[in-house]
Amino acid sequence: MSEGKPGQLILVAEDDLEMRSMLVSVLRVSGYQVLEARNGLELLTELDERLPPRPGQQALGLIISDIRMPGLTGLEVLEGMRHEPGFPPMILITAFGDPETHVAAERFGVVATLDKPFLLEELVELVGRIIPAEPQVA
Repeated sequence: MSEGKPGQLILVAEDDLEMRSMLVSVLRVSGYQVLEARNGLELLTELDERLPPRPGQQALGLIISDIRMPGLTGLEVLEGMRHEPGFPPMILITAFGDPETHVAAERFGVVATLDKPFLLEELVELVGRIIPAEPQVA
């Protein structure tokens, strides 16, 4: 992973390979550096290694996580880690967007919860409001 400005790094946690690949690809094309986690346990491992950020380590600017994943859900990770120093803003995505899930996510401080299917342009616009993209170099 190349070095970039602090806060430009996005961690995407999604257990569906096609969805994760699509999200990572669109975010990279939009100028972001992206780390991937295949499930809730990998998400937790990445956060354990990056919170708080160590000297010389690029800080996470945003987490985008599916809610329902094997091991731990995105909501469980948010609930357990949200008070850690350096915990970044978080967007949750879900195919099961019942009102109770949205209320729980808001209670734990999520920036937004997007119900699948959503427009990728909508996600990129939301991400851009949270953290600016790196300028593209031709």
